[in-house]
Amino acid sequence: MIDIREILVRIFSAIFLSMCTGSCMFVFWMALRKFFADKIRPKVYDLILKIILIAYYVPAGYLLVNIFFDNGYVFDFTGTIIKAFYAISLFWLAGAIATVLKFGERTFRIRREKERCFPCKMYVQKIFEDCKRELGIRRSIEVLQGYRIQIPMTAGILKPCVFLPVEDMEEEQLKTCIYHELTHYKKHDIFWNYIACLMVCIHWYCPWIRTVFRKNDEWSEVICDLSAIGYVGSAKRYFTTIFEMSQKSQGIKAYRAACLFESRDSLEQRIYYAMMYRKQKKIKYAAVIAMTVIFCGMSVTSILAASKGYQKAYTKWVQETEVEIEEPDDEEEERISYEEKTGVLGNDKSETIKKINFKKMDAMTLETYVKAGKRLRYRYKGLTPKRNENIEIFITSQKNFKGIKVGIIDSQNRIRYIQDRGRDLVEHRFKIEKEGKYDVFIEMEDKKDVKIVGMINIDDD
Repeated sequence: MIDIREILVRIFSAIFLSMCTGSCMFVFWMALRKFFADKIRPKVYDLILKIILIAYYVPAGYLLVNIFFDNGYVFDFTGTIIKAFYAISLFWLAGAIATVLKFGERTFRIRREKERCFPCKMYVQKIFEDCKRELGIRRSIEVLQGYRIQIPMTAGILKPCVFLPVEDMEEEQLKTCIYHELTHYKKHDIFWNYIACLMVCIHWYCPWIRTVFRKNDEWSEVICDLSAIGYVGSAKRYFTTIFEMSQKSQGIKAYRAACLFESRDSLEQRIYYAMMYRKQKKIKYAAVIAMTVIFCGMSVTSILAASKGYQKAYTKWVQETEVEIEEPDDEEEERISYEEKTGVLGNDKSETIKKINFKKMDAMTLETYVKAGKRLRYRYKGLTPKRNENIEIFITSQKNFKGIKVGIIDSQNRIRYIQDRGRDLVEHRFKIEKEGKYDVFIEMEDKKDVKIVGMINIDDD
């Protein structure tokens, strides 16, 4: 049966660790971009930024903790931890819903504006088709005009559409706007815009997540500017057109679209980058290789550090909030009887053997984890009970057992064992009918690890 509490812990652990991964990579990107400045083509910076967006979705840290750093405590839970995760889930859900509604409202607005638009004039359609052909775009793209559209913009993934203002523009201005918007389509900027929006919805609690979102927009525009200028032929004419549009738009933000202009600050930065990168004469491969190696090395190191740190912090949290389980009092609690089963030990389980010295009349205590689908076998030196003596095994856990076997193994590899009753306690005495050497085994058939505390003893009661 699926435990919703464990799923909750794992989900939010994965979300948190993916946020740590993406954020570390973004900080490295910011630092390296300033250090290398114009030594590297902007397309490289933009490509790395797209990788960072994906990193916010990939739970690399969670996989490391789950596969390599799992010490049995990670993703375990106590009453305190579950209460905390319930509170976290409600807090996260409220913020996620609010962010989704915000972006959803903007998407709805652009769809509503599309209904109010109308087809462009024939000469605009002709110029649009000529620009498409020049950019090598074959897909049918709708081009519309609307009275409420103040700046050219592109929207839609499945049904892409370019929106233009109704006002008459000179042919050069019109081409500049169309080149810019079609370049956005060619670079799949609307798709990446939606990826960034979903990233903000998931990690809305992260204080710098909107900076990541904004940088994605900025660098999409920079790459688009550099490409479009090549078709327009003049950076001065290109940015003059954008500046004229900015005087009319008054800084109106796009909805879920890529637009020609968003703010004067971003326009100044775009002009600066365009002028700086247009002066690049050749690719400095040494700088590209150096930045790639440094970025990858720092990213891998940060993922490992974040994963290990989370494992240690979570382990300490579990240990500090664990409630010690009291042994049941035989006088107050009725002993549950188990039906013994017999068989021959098979080799179908991965087995771990622990060799331990055992002295008669001494109780051997256990405190360990039994891995899912594994068998833990204790090979005791000196565990040779006589006939009519008992090997008493007491096993307990904070969680109810699901699919645990506890038993003894004789020298002929024959086993006697009991299976759990869905409780958090297994206690049984195996009466010895033939003197000899015996091992004790604990086998977990469930699909998750279980921490156990127990005791093994020989008595003659």
